[in-house]
Amino acid sequence: MNPTQKPTTTLGALADLNPADILRCAARYLEIHGWTQRDYYSNQGGTFPPACAVGAIGMAAHGRILAVPGERGSGARDCTRAVDYLTDYLSDLGIIACGDDWNTAPTDVIDWNDRDDQTAEQVITTLRAAADNYDWNHATAEQLETYAEHEYANDSLPTREGFLAWLGAR
Repeated sequence: MNPTQKPTTTLGALADLNPADILRCAARYLEIHGWTQRDYYSNQGGTFPPACAVGAIGMAAHGRILAVPGERGSGARDCTRAVDYLTDYLSDLGIIACGDDWNTAPTDVIDWNDRDDQTAEQVITTLRAAADNYDWNHATAEQLETYAEHEYANDSLPTREGFLAWLGAR
């Protein structure tokens, strides 16, 4: 097998990224580099230009600009999983329309990002909220038990917000 035919594998910490990690990294990317609409990346150029929500997710997954973030590259799977989770999250909240509502509401993450009344702060907040939702919905029984034991040992009751803070501190 030629070196170019070997499957690419992600080593180290990047191998363990889940959609919540990618969404949080995308939110941070937007805070640092800026947000844009109607294109994945701003035409300002540079290695790290302002990006839309999907562009920022692509940067978080790939670490570089790709013409279509979820299409190819070593981070394509991570990018697609994060965009799909964000889509489901927005759909569950009724922000992205399904079925007959397509005339009045965005139909995907790109349309949601590009709404005229959308702001960078709303996008960043939503990315983080979706990440929290992922962590809460994908918590293992062991994580929940360890967190609950920690809370009870400190004479506190476990909460969703407390769990997310505890998980983030680990």
